[in-house]
Amino acid sequence: MAFLEARKLVKEYKRRGVSFRAVDDIDFSIDTGDFVMIEGESGSGKTTFLNLLTGLTEPTSGDVLISGKPLKDIGDEELSKIRNQKIKYIPQGESLLSALTVRENILFPYTVGGLEKPSPERLLEVSDKLGITDLLDEYPSELSGGEMRRATIARAVINKPSLIIADEPTGSLDSANTSRVMEIFKNIASEGTAVIVVTHQKETLGYASKVYGMEQGSLKEAV
Repeated sequence: MAFLEARKLVKEYKRRGVSFRAVDDIDFSIDTGDFVMIEGESGSGKTTFLNLLTGLTEPTSGDVLISGKPLKDIGDEELSKIRNQKIKYIPQGESLLSALTVRENILFPYTVGGLEKPSPERLLEVSDKLGITDLLDEYPSELSGGEMRRATIARAVINKPSLIIADEPTGSLDSANTSRVMEIFKNIASEGTAVIVVTHQKETLGYASKVYGMEQGSLKEAV
């Protein structure tokens, strides 16, 4: 059984009175240890697809299943716990809290969720790999866009969740930091975490175990 599965997934919108499918009849699955990358042009439906997988958007038809259970059958409280403990979503925009330091932002899900915090050693390990150790006591307003992005990624990967979904995670990074982030995703996948990365950077595709292309709402595995 796949950890996450989409079956006949459709999301329709209307534009100027005309219906169109942002996500068009997609079947997809990912299991522990898979590192999947999805490439496609802006407007191809990638972000809508990710929002459907995480339950942030309801499908017009079809199902998303987590460990065989449809999202529509999972209550809000249980789904919140799953997002906090098992699934980490890295959106395109910045999501750090301005009143908290980088360290506090990374640990925030554990503070509010009543979960056991990662060890100081794990925090330093992840921070070092992402090159933000010297920024842990800084506030987001003191960081560059790329530094904030790396702090957001640290928050997602630190507890080795079951699934990481990242929407253009390296869009604001230079080539050295892009490689650094991709190596982290590749390593965490080798340790059992499933990873989905949406990107338009073709030079990163070689890190993945499987690559899909998305065009006009349709998803196809690259040959």
